[in-house]
Amino acid sequence: MTTLKFSNANTKLLRLRKLLESEWSMKRVNIQAIQLPAGYSCPMAKDCLTKSDRDTGKITDGPDMEFRCFMATLEAMSPQLRQLVWHNFDLLREHKTEDAITELIELSLPKNTHVMRTGVDGDFYSQKYFNAWLNVARNHPEISFYAYTKSLSYWTNQIDAIPSNYNLNASKGGRLDHLIEDYNLKSATVVYHPDQATKLGLEIDHDESHALLSDKSFALLLHGTQPKDSDASKALKQLRLEKIEYSYS
Repeated sequence: MTTLKFSNANTKLLRLRKLLESEWSMKRVNIQAIQLPAGYSCPMAKDCLTKSDRDTGKITDGPDMEFRCFMATLEAMSPQLRQLVWHNFDLLREHKTEDAITELIELSLPKNTHVMRTGVDGDFYSQKYFNAWLNVARNHPEISFYAYTKSLSYWTNQIDAIPSNYNLNASKGGRLDHLIEDYNLKSATVVYHPDQATKLGLEIDHDESHALLSDKSFALLLHGTQPKDSDASKALKQLRLEKIEYSYS
């Protein structure tokens, strides 16, 4: 049977692994992630909506895009990454029911996983897919799951059914941001400079520890390749001038 393909660790997740190995007194923490195509699997995205053409990698920005999704820019540069994310997306969409998607994930789940990030690239593209991951988390209390998502209606539809080992983070800048306040959801806000995070009273997460281990909202520093002369591009230039680390690739 054809199975999903998982990935392990960009620089940010490597930092998280070192932290967890220390905190959990483990020799090796196995962190895995599933990736889907940016934009195409993000039905509620707005501020960061960016797509990389499946075949050519050509970037297309959404109509309200304020900063490019960093994973879409990586897809644009890597045919291998595009092949991986579309393999997963195509395979998942062949499975039409929540039970079928759950079974596919279960059969694909890497062995000896300690932490699972559901969506370094992409998002929850349907309620059935979201629910399937909740099912998998319930079946595996030994694994710590976490995700960023703008698909907030799928979350709020299941607000009382989120397993305790699943830490969800509402990614601000989507079309359903009003649900963050309505349901008091933990959130992640992209900022262009550390001073902006300070004014908002938010700590910046540099190693995914806030996303996985905390119940408090936090900030993420803008990163990734940005369109020339855009506000986001100018912000990255300022970060470089001030020698502020912002890239985790």
